[in-house]
Amino acid sequence: MTGAVGSSHTRFIAPHPRLQPYLSVYYFTAIDSPDGEPVRDWMNPEWASVRFRYSGDTLGGFVGQKLRDIPPAHFVGPTSLAGPFAAQHARIASIGFLPVGWSMFIDEPADLWADRLEDASLVKTPVAFADMMQAAVSAQNLDEMAARFDAILLDALDNRPLIDAATEQRVRAAHAALMDPEIASVGQLAERLQLSIAQLQRFSLRIFGFSPKLLLRRQRFVRTLAVIMRDPDSNWSEALDMLYYDQAHFNRDFRQFFKMSPREYRQHPHPIIGAASRARMAALGDPLQALQKPGAGNGH
Repeated sequence: MTGAVGSSHTRFIAPHPRLQPYLSVYYFTAIDSPDGEPVRDWMNPEWASVRFRYSGDTLGGFVGQKLRDIPPAHFVGPTSLAGPFAAQHARIASIGFLPVGWSMFIDEPADLWADRLEDASLVKTPVAFADMMQAAVSAQNLDEMAARFDAILLDALDNRPLIDAATEQRVRAAHAALMDPEIASVGQLAERLQLSIAQLQRFSLRIFGFSPKLLLRRQRFVRTLAVIMRDPDSNWSEALDMLYYDQAHFNRDFRQFFKMSPREYRQHPHPIIGAASRARMAALGDPLQALQKPGAGNGH
């Protein structure tokens, strides 16, 4: 996938403190092409998000698919596949949902939305995504947009039943375990959460969108990818997560998630994700949403 290098800038704004247990961050991206050619890049595997394109046009999808027009307000479920996209001039506001945020705000099993991008109106949720789209279009600046997003999400939070404490605690515990590089197998994950393998499988699909085996595989992969994003001059062999046996083991995962080799990936510029990961690292301490640890406490 080739295209203009272009320029991109992303600003991160923290949600209201009551929303922080459920959301990763608000992020606002500006993409510009100097010569009218589309700027192209790949979204990394991550948790769910809703995005509001309030200016310009974008094409997107998942690796292995033809790029298609993306609706102005679109929802992306949890992903295991990279998402290629292209834009000439675009302004996009995005909200990342942590796994416990899925449990709070999305009234569907996560596996129904795994590796899926659709119009946001199709999501079963108490959140008024249409009002958020209007806020994105009409806000005078990003701070006002973030404040209006807060108000809409807080209204949804205040007008729905609480997640029961046991469920919320288990989701947070599972999320934390997935962040733990010492958890190397489904058996270890099940033991940590005090679930049977069958219970863990059902729980994982419903809350996280994928089997526990695939989630563990994705997490070791994004931990390695994050090293390269922190230091683009690093060698893949030096960046390998400790759960990889060798470079060939990692290469197989790379082809699973990106449908290309690490060498091919390095041959392409990453003007959008590169800039966003550096800005996220500076603002939040980690370059990828999939590596953000669970927030503490209940937002009510």
